[in-house]
Amino acid sequence: MQDIFAQFHLDQKETGAFLELVKLGASPVSVWAKHAGINRSSMYVIMDRLMSAGLVTIFAHRGIMHAQAVAVSTLPSLLEAKQKDIEEAKRTVSAKLPELLALEKTNAIVPKIQFFEGKHRVEAMYEEVLKERSFTAFFHPGRVKATMPEYFHKIPQAIKANGGRAKELLVRCREALEYKRLYASTRHAISILPEGVTFSSDTIITKQKIYLVGYGKDTIVGTEIWNSELSQTQSVLFDLLWDTYGR
Repeated sequence: MQDIFAQFHLDQKETGAFLELVKLGASPVSVWAKHAGINRSSMYVIMDRLMSAGLVTIFAHRGIMHAQAVAVSTLPSLLEAKQKDIEEAKRTVSAKLPELLALEKTNAIVPKIQFFEGKHRVEAMYEEVLKERSFTAFFHPGRVKATMPEYFHKIPQAIKANGGRAKELLVRCREALEYKRLYASTRHAISILPEGVTFSSDTIITKQKIYLVGYGKDTIVGTEIWNSELSQTQSVLFDLLWDTYGR
């Protein structure tokens, strides 16, 4: 269910609140908050997010604010409208791209660190990783497949399609065995760490950048560090681990 409402950029709490309102029908905000198990002040924030997504409307009845979920039968058409908006925005950006690139060249400040919070923001970071021709990484395939399943396949497929190179050390799990079976090649070296050797975040190292991904209970966060000296240091550390565990 969360996969559906992720298309509206909702997190699990917001999705749960919406589904609770679907079950309740039009209700006072206080009643909705109680049934959803969310304090009233937080519910108003969530309500604003759902209204912005076009999923909830509000109205006054006998002087009391009520909220109502849109009919679930309209969700496909809402998604179609969002897709049309995205396509129109893409066409506009494409038309204005030369102008935007000219503006970019006048800006001498290059960000050294960028932070990405939430699944959709981390997806944007991963799209930058897809542009890299070579990298080394150590990561937990089980976490990636559970949290961002499309990139479990998308990144190794991009390596193959672009003629890139990669070396990866994987935390041992069922998904690591699947990943190695599917994608190990002469250009994409993959090794699985021994049982018990693990780490709490994923790291992707390129010639100039380090990408870090951390997984919390309710969210995912990414950090992009643009510094060739730090990348070189991380590469040396990776090579030491590869000399021990790579095979």
